[in-house]
Amino acid sequence: MRKLYSLIRACMTSDMNLFKIKQKNATGIKKLFLPLFLSLAFMFAIWSNAHLIFEQLAPMHLQYVVLSLFVFGTSIMTIVEGVYKSGSLLFNCKDDQLLLSLPIKRSTVVFVRIFKFYVFELLFNSLFMIPLILAYLRWAESINWTFFLTSFVMILLLPIIPIVISCIIGAIISSLSSRFKFKNFVQTVIAIILLLAVLYISFFMDTFYEYVVKHATSINDMLTKIYYPAGAYANLVTNFNAKDLLIFILINIGLFVLMVLILSKFYFRINSRIKSVTTSKKTKITDLKIKSSSVTKSLIKKELNMFFKIPVFIINAGFGLVIFLAGCIYLAIKYDSMTSFYIDFLPEQVLNNPALLILLLMFFASFMTSITNSLISLEGRNINILKSLPIKTKTVLMSKIYACLVITTPMILLGDIILFIRFKVSFISIILLVLLSVLIPLVSHFVGLIINLKFPNLTAENPTEVVKQSPSSLISVLLGMLLLLLNIMLIIKVLININLTLILVIVTLMYIVIDLILYLYLNNKSVKDFNKLSV
Repeated sequence: MRKLYSLIRACMTSDMNLFKIKQKNATGIKKLFLPLFLSLAFMFAIWSNAHLIFEQLAPMHLQYVVLSLFVFGTSIMTIVEGVYKSGSLLFNCKDDQLLLSLPIKRSTVVFVRIFKFYVFELLFNSLFMIPLILAYLRWAESINWTFFLTSFVMILLLPIIPIVISCIIGAIISSLSSRFKFKNFVQTVIAIILLLAVLYISFFMDTFYEYVVKHATSINDMLTKIYYPAGAYANLVTNFNAKDLLIFILINIGLFVLMVLILSKFYFRINSRIKSVTTSKKTKITDLKIKSSSVTKSLIKKELNMFFKIPVFIINAGFGLVIFLAGCIYLAIKYDSMTSFYIDFLPEQVLNNPALLILLLMFFASFMTSITNSLISLEGRNINILKSLPIKTKTVLMSKIYACLVITTPMILLGDIILFIRFKVSFISIILLVLLSVLIPLVSHFVGLIINLKFPNLTAENPTEVVKQSPSSLISVLLGMLLLLLNIMLIIKVLININLTLILVIVTLMYIVIDLILYLYLNNKSVKDFNKLSV
């Protein structure tokens, strides 16, 4: 028991760095303030949505439907988020060889991995369930102590079934991808598809509210039939039965134990495949040729390899590009319905001018895509090796910018071409928009790299900590949102009544100047920041 406790404590101590936002000269409450503020803001948004649904269903005495709906929705989100995270939390862990060399059962190692996963999802689920419970207190017809007991048990056990499902899916994805040369491709594609599905559903949330109100009873019947915890929670809240609660507890604990036993049979086999090198070509030594590349080209290849080998990096940094491309396709197909939908949000001049819509989409793709905010931190302890190479610092930094342009420019241009074909855009507008497809993302790349040099995290335990929880990624995302808002306001509030060509010329000149200023800053101040880095 002591060994198990020590193992859990060691794993949790290192991996819970994901929830820490490191700040210089900050201690105690200051370190907790920003994560706590963001969590409370998110929980308030969830509470507001739950309150709106309760308000519609309370007059019909159908509050229990909201409970079923939220349990089901939270579980779906947990499965999506679990599949997305299973690669970094369960499979391909760096300390597998160390743990296997210790006198510990394999099932114990797997239990610790899954328990760590459970703690992550418990915190994630709490962001949804606690606001739901608070909202229900406002609209419930009666409340007694059994409600709090049931809710407490539900919060503790709700992550288990989604974890079982996501572990199975994650194991299948990891097993399949481990058989191919590009091991992370399948995992990344499936995660992106799931995230797009969630985004699509949230896009039509208003319609969803109306549908729930009209079909509340049938929705509840369907959810309780296809997903046991949803019906169990609603039934226990409205008609508490100790036997039903005990059955619910035993089923979840039994599934958790069964998953540990089954996964322990295949876990290390999958991990060994993931870490193996797969080749598809037979090479004769007599035909061996050594190709040489320029320094900049080699550095760009290194950055691209790092980007495409880390699924969490691809999804977190590149998802804005995926949304942009999906939005361009949807806009090309559903332009008429899109314009009527956004009539309350955008001026008529924008809705009737495809070139301005393309420009706004370009702003979104550029400022919601921040790749460079993690590139320095991902160098980790190799930063000293990189600094020792006979390469100018300017070349190193600019190679990271070039690599990001290689990623963003083709995606943005592809979206542009789809809309150019769909709408009648003048030749001069096409030239200016193509030029802006490089200039606007370039600002985001410069800003992200400058911020990462100011707030590097070179001692992170894993890429997830760098990409999702580092100060530079947080600052870059918030600044990107601010820049996106400022650019949209510039178009619809200041330049909207000017000739279209003149608008594009002004924006182009503005971004040329901004890019030039950022380039000069990067090659002066940021070079000094890079030279100061050390681990």
